[in-house]
Amino acid sequence: MDFGLSFSYVFKDKEWFGKVAVPALCSLIPVVGPFVVIGWGLKATKNVIDGYVENALPKLDFGADLGRGFMAWLITAIYSLPVAIVVGISGSLFGFADGVYEEAFRVILMIVGGCFGLFGFLLALLIGLMGMAGVANYVAKGQFGAAFKFKEVFGLLKKSFVSWLLVLVGGFIAMGIIAPLGTIVCIIGALFTSAYATAVYSHLLGQAYNKSATPVLAEVEVL
Repeated sequence: MDFGLSFSYVFKDKEWFGKVAVPALCSLIPVVGPFVVIGWGLKATKNVIDGYVENALPKLDFGADLGRGFMAWLITAIYSLPVAIVVGISGSLFGFADGVYEEAFRVILMIVGGCFGLFGFLLALLIGLMGMAGVANYVAKGQFGAAFKFKEVFGLLKKSFVSWLLVLVGGFIAMGIIAPLGTIVCIIGALFTSAYATAVYSHLLGQAYNKSATPVLAEVEVL
């Protein structure tokens, strides 16, 4: 994976400012704005998957990007359900323990709740990686169901696990460090850096898929 390219490819496009500014402004639209930005970013993912690694930055297509972004959000939400259930059980056990007066029983509930919490944390890491691979598979195939072909999605992770970890690292740098820097300027600056961070993350997502997809598809054909 070319980690640095994901951060620099945006500025290689002569129209980069306009291509980033328009999605940034769209993010101001209540409710649907974030979906549009996500969908716009995933179009960059598709461009990378299709081989346009150097010039992957897309123009905004409001309707198509809105639909793609919503589908990606829905995929992520579905993947997150098991984590929410486990964390909910953990929280319930801790809450129930607070109302128990018998010390031994309370300790048992807290230990079990802690075990569920730890399991939820580990599950969240796995589900987070599978969710990313699922979204990438959906973008590559253009089919919602492709995100839930679990054998294929897990195969993507298995073939190039380090690549998907790099997506997490890059996403943290882009979303957690670069995106908030815009607040130093003003609200508009924050929107602009957030859109840029989305473009960075989306490029990494496409690269990770390319690192993983060819071996997986070959294996599926053999099976």
